[in-house]
Amino acid sequence: MSLKVVSSSPGPEGGGGGPRILAPGAPPSSGPIPNELARHLVHGEALVWWGDKDSIRFGPVLMILGVALAVLAVVTLLAPEFWQQPPKELAKPIGVLLSPAAFVLVRERINRRAVLVTDASITSIDMRGRVQRLPLGGIAKVRRDPLRGGMVLEGRQGQVRLPPSLLDDTRQAIASQRRHSVRGSASVDDPQGWLP
Repeated sequence: MSLKVVSSSPGPEGGGGGPRILAPGAPPSSGPIPNELARHLVHGEALVWWGDKDSIRFGPVLMILGVALAVLAVVTLLAPEFWQQPPKELAKPIGVLLSPAAFVLVRERINRRAVLVTDASITSIDMRGRVQRLPLGGIAKVRRDPLRGGMVLEGRQGQVRLPPSLLDDTRQAIASQRRHSVRGSASVDDPQGWLP
């Protein structure tokens, strides 16, 4: 499947697909924004930054599997009779050893999403196309997401989930827009101090 792109800087169509800085103080975006993501922008909004987590990192899963295999090797050396159990009984401890790898794999899968920061809002689009949108001035609460490992930004108009791999760039993009804005009297419940 080929993605059509919307050029985010002056120049010929397709003239360079590398990282681009779309606003002063914002982190580099991955390149021109794909049309599938650009259609979620509201007319008149200026795109500040966009990024996506579109793949699963297998490194942490393989590391956990390596630790599980090392534990099983030690068990084999110290108690070889462990392997003489009936398969049903053997599956329980092995399942316990492998469950962290399954959890990390599920977490990586559900964290796949794109995040768009504009001059007025933050939008998250998951891989199924579900959209979460929140005005930057409407963020009332910031909390950690224990299941996904990222952050959740909440407000009256909804919530936006951010995966761990996009947290730093998202924070920098929001900071670039809040730097010169007038803050209202409403305070944001942000115990971690994540929101700039």
